[in-house]
Amino acid sequence: MTEEDKEKILIIPCSGIGKPSGTISRLATYYIVEDILPEETNTVCLPLLVIGDERGRQMVRQFPTIAVDGCYYKCATKSIQTAQGRLAASLNVLQLYRDYVHLEVKSAVDLGPEGEKFARIVAGKILGEIEKMKREKEECLIPSS
Repeated sequence: MTEEDKEKILIIPCSGIGKPSGTISRLATYYIVEDILPEETNTVCLPLLVIGDERGRQMVRQFPTIAVDGCYYKCATKSIQTAQGRLAASLNVLQLYRDYVHLEVKSAVDLGPEGEKFARIVAGKILGEIEKMKREKEECLIPSS
């Protein structure tokens, strides 16, 4: 663990190659980790967890982790659980898409403007989970009277 990894929330996206929902989960994760909350978040490559990479397993055990699954197989969630990680929240892109079917997602290679908009919506859902985690942490620190 490096100094920069302290107190970060991990986000593990789907790695479904060739599936628009996998691309959306990764893009949403990168929006958070690279652009919106780079000091507070990090990510681990899902295939590393799948093969049992010790550093990846250690990170999901140490830090609260959000799974962003692309489909109903829930590979990210299951991999975090298999690694005995701290699964703090789990989002499913296909489930979220039900409320946004009016947005046309073109393909895994080219999401198109509406697919990119949906990725930003998913990023917003991830941010909501992060804010919820922060509130819960603060509530735990408030002494009871």
